[in-house]
Amino acid sequence: MSNKPLMVFDSGIGSMSIIKELRKELPNENIIYFADRANFPYGNKSHKRLLEIMKNTIKYLERFKPKIIIIASNTPSLQILDEIKDKVNVPLLGVRPPLRESVKLTKNNHIGIMATESAINSKEIDKQINDEIPQKIFVNKYNASPLIALIENGDFMKSRKKIRKQIHRILGDIEDIDVITLSSTHLPFIVDQLSEEFPSVKFIDSAKTTAKNVKQILTDNGLRNKNNTGRMRILVSDGKDEFQEMLRYLGIKENVQEVFWSI
Repeated sequence: MSNKPLMVFDSGIGSMSIIKELRKELPNENIIYFADRANFPYGNKSHKRLLEIMKNTIKYLERFKPKIIIIASNTPSLQILDEIKDKVNVPLLGVRPPLRESVKLTKNNHIGIMATESAINSKEIDKQINDEIPQKIFVNKYNASPLIALIENGDFMKSRKKIRKQIHRILGDIEDIDVITLSSTHLPFIVDQLSEEFPSVKFIDSAKTTAKNVKQILTDNGLRNKNNTGRMRILVSDGKDEFQEMLRYLGIKENVQEVFWSI
C-alpha cells in the first residue's frame, strides 16, 4: 500500500503549485498528476456540471489505485468535496482558501480573497468566511478568472505586461488591504508579479498547508513510502504539446502522456 501513488489533479497547470510542496515534504512518494485541460476552467461551471465532472474524474483516477486523491483546485474543493467524499473508495483531500492564516497575518484587519468567479460567488466561501474570519475584519473578494485563464494558456511565461495589466484590472485600488489569499492553485505562478505590483501586501496560498496535511494523513495511517526516491507521471486530457512546453519552462522534465476519455 505504501508504494501506491498520490493522485493530484485539477483543470490544468494549477496542480504544480501543490506538487512542488508535496515533493519537498514527501520526496519518496510516487505522484500521478492529471491535468484535466479538456474541462478547463472549473471556475465557470454550474454546480451540476462540476459535480458530474468530479464524480467521473475521480472514478477514472481510481483505476490507478492511489492511496489518496488530492483535488488541487479551490473551486471544487469548496463546492463539491463535502458532497462526494463519503461516496468514493479512496480518501479525498481538497484545498481551500487559507483564511485562518490570513487572519493571523493581517495588521489592518482588512484582507482580500482572489479566486475563480464560481468560488467567489458561492455560498460555501461565504460560509467559510463567516466561520473563520472575525466580524472586525473586512473582506474583499476578487474574481481572478480572467487572470487564471492567462496563466493556463501560458501568458505568464510570455508577457509580464499582459499579466500586470490584468492584475490591476482585477485588484484596482486595494486601499488598506495588507493580506490577500491566492485561492486558486494557478495564482502562485505569478506571486512575484503580484508582490512587485503591491509590495505592501502579503500574498498567501494553501500549497504548504496542503502538503503538510497529506504528510500527516500518510504518517498517521502508516502509508509513507520510505524506500525509494519518488517518481512522477503526468497525464493531460487536452493540449499535450502546449502543456509540455509550460512544464519545461517550470523545470519539469517528465514527459506528458495525453489520455482520451469522455464524461
